[in-house]
Amino acid sequence: MIRKTFSVPPLGCNCSIIGDPVTKQAVVVDPGGAPERILREVQALGLTVVSILHTHAHFDHFLASGAMKHATGAVLCLHQEDRPLWDMLETQCRMF
Repeated sequence: MIRKTFSVPPLGCNCSIIGDPVTKQAVVVDPGGAPERILREVQALGLTVVSILHTHAHFDHFLASGAMKHATGAVLCLHQEDRPLWDMLETQCRMF
């Protein structure tokens, strides 16, 4: 297993890249911010992102999700019980 975890802005959310060394497929967990950095890390590890996983729907865990999805075509994943937080994502951003 390939695993790299690092802090991303704006609130220091821990973003993780978890990859399979054989298939070279990876998931990115909680891509808070800095999509360019996350994509550079993925590329440096020689991986292809297939899924973007979110532990929960706080805005600081989602900020790079759109750019990551656009760049990789990966599926965004969030537990269905976090839907109310997801539905308030823009409100969360405005609050900060």
